[in-house]
Amino acid sequence: MKRIVVALVLALSVVSLSASRRSPAFEVRRVSGETVSLLREARLTARSSGRPVRIAFDPEAREVRRAGADPLVVPQGVELSLVSAASAGPSAIVFFPDGSSSGGAFTFEGAGRKAEVTVDWLTSRVERLEKT
Repeated sequence: MKRIVVALVLALSVVSLSASRRSPAFEVRRVSGETVSLLREARLTARSSGRPVRIAFDPEAREVRRAGADPLVVPQGVELSLVSAASAGPSAIVFFPDGSSSGGAFTFEGAGRKAEVTVDWLTSRVERLEKT
């Protein structure tokens, strides 16, 4: 009986260890989803506050950030690029109080999975498209 209990405990510890490690494919989905939330929150803040809100990507720190909020860290194994309008500054998207934005697109890639998060410049609509 003791051997069965020990075997079960060992099996459960192996399963929990492997579950705690996240694959790059999982991280692409997670971080792109969190980016969508961050962008939508910035859009709402710009409209309600009457002031522009800037979301910036720092490739060296591997962070997407908004002033006054905790940065979103892009994990190792996930590559991120941002295409944005020159008027927003390098690696940034700005949301304006009138509901428009500078527009742009974040692309997340890792382990054969790709997700693109786009921001429409006219409507500020934020969308995510996943590709495998």
